Amino acid sequence: MKLLWTISTILLISSTVAGSNNGNTRLDMAAQRRASNIHRMDTIILLTYVSVMVLIVVTAWAFKHYRFRFIHESGVTLFYGLLIGFVIRYFGLGLLQSQTFDVITKNKTIVKEPPDYLMLEVKPEGGSRVSFHYELIEGFFADKRKKIEQQIEQKSVFSPEVFFNMLIPPIIFNAGYSLKKRHFFRNIGSILAIVFIGTTISCFGTGCLMFVFTSIFQMGYSFKELLFFGALISATDPVTIISVFNDMNVEADLFALIFGESALNDAVAIVLSEVIENFSTSSEAITLQDFGSAIAGFAGVFFGSLMLGFMIGCMNAFLTKMTLISEHALLESSLFVLISYISFLVAEVCGLTGIVSVLFCGIAQAHYTYNNLSDESQSNTKHFFHMVSFIMESFIFCYIGVSVFVTNNQRWSFSFLLFSLISITASRALFVYPLSWLLNIRRRPKIPKRYQHMILFAGLRGAMAFALAGRNTSTENRQMIFATTTAVVIVTVLVNGGLTSWMIDYLQIKHGKDAIEEGQRLENSMSSSPADQHSDLDESVPVTMSPGLNPWDKAFLPRKWYHFDASFMKPLLTHATPSLEQTLPPFCLPLTSLLTSSRQRAGETSSFDCE
Repeated sequence: MKLLWTISTILLISSTVAGSNNGNTRLDMAAQRRASNIHRMDTIILLTYVSVMVLIVVTAWAFKHYRFRFIHESGVTLFYGLLIGFVIRYFGLGLLQSQTFDVITKNKTIVKEPPDYLMLEVKPEGGSRVSFHYELIEGFFADKRKKIEQQIEQKSVFSPEVFFNMLIPPIIFNAGYSLKKRHFFRNIGSILAIVFIGTTISCFGTGCLMFVFTSIFQMGYSFKELLFFGALISATDPVTIISVFNDMNVEADLFALIFGESALNDAVAIVLSEVIENFSTSSEAITLQDFGSAIAGFAGVFFGSLMLGFMIGCMNAFLTKMTLISEHALLESSLFVLISYISFLVAEVCGLTGIVSVLFCGIAQAHYTYNNLSDESQSNTKHFFHMVSFIMESFIFCYIGVSVFVTNNQRWSFSFLLFSLISITASRALFVYPLSWLLNIRRRPKIPKRYQHMILFAGLRGAMAFALAGRNTSTENRQMIFATTTAVVIVTVLVNGGLTSWMIDYLQIKHGKDAIEEGQRLENSMSSSPADQHSDLDESVPVTMSPGLNPWDKAFLPRKWYHFDASFMKPLLTHATPSLEQTLPPFCLPLTSLLTSSRQRAGETSSFDCE
């Protein structure tokens, strides 16, 4: 009897353990199946995007080869994205479906803020309870009407942090690194006025006009939300316009004004949006104290980021000067890329703006570090960032098209979109014409009316506005702002970008051979000094300036910076001559001898400056 009881006990325990093992086995199989499905979906999405990118490259070649002028490849890229998004949404490519459960807290308390993680207990049949942790997908908010969604729809959506940390920095760095300094700095006063004053007017003008419209039609927006919309939508995109300008070889000063605005106002727009968001949580009414703190915050963040990026660029220049890393082009190029990216990350960690930092790091690297690089590294870095910038821009435009159909964090309103287009255009006109009139009082040559009309027309929106709008879509108002920003990007790229070449001809803006001849005539009339003639070739060559003939001599600050740069910064950070041993007083000789390279002592000059 005792033997039978022992045997039955063993069988009962064995069956219990077997049941538990079977339950855990089924759970393991389900988890493995889910992991395989996710891997498959990720691969499908990557294959889709990479295939579309190949098609985009071929399309870009066809457009340049056959010289299509009435539509730009950026517009076609958007169309490809819209087509892919439409197919994903309505043709059921995602055969694997995901389930959405309504989750409530154990004590049924109301959750006031979205959690970072959710813990869900799963109890397989015959097995023990297992807790699964689910992470919040940033930027994705499921449609409340749908309980079952295609996984491919979810996987087609990226976190906004991917844009800010991976896609945007190379684009912004390339804007600074490929800056055409000669024409840029000749127009620096006008560019900075447009960037700082113009972007601020555009931000507040758009916000105020939208507040009037939404108040009349009782759409339920606060003034702070609309100011935030005005800030993010003030970021213009240079890709389409500048590509057409390059193909048509338009007048250099117009190119510099539009490119300079587009390259720099992204940084201003992102700082404005962050400042507005920071004080928008304090109260509903905006006070003078809010404005004062906003201005102080803007100045601190912007110029702090500027100095940080510039210092990191100078640090890399000094490092490449004082070492022999140029003997190893691979290591030299790798160091250049990594330090450039560090400028973005350090600024973000310090609570500054990485976009501003990486932009001015690019400008500093082009001005100093580029001269220290070997010929191979100069070519490698220049083409690498140009290529990466093109790929990232193309991907973002494609993703904008895809997001119209696959993201569920957008609310569409035709009236809000119409008001936005009117406000954006009016706000841009509000600073282009008055600011140009003020600048023309002292500016030589003046900004002609045809330039002003083209600057107004060139206000395309692109990657930065889209990324800023998609960073926070937690409320219905934010979702409508995101959808409207997406629509504004599509409309401006398709309409303004497609009509750019026609507008150039309509406004009688010189291009091609006429623009080259006009540029040469202007150069001869404005400057006859060797420095101005060779500023694009080798800025380290010592030259004798002709006072009064160089445009730099007409302004106090640019003149002082030019001499400080030539006598201290370039000898310190590059192999330029004369060295610090010659430009600084004799009592500094022990220190300057340590900071002078053998190439400087040998009288060698740096390579051609980045152009």
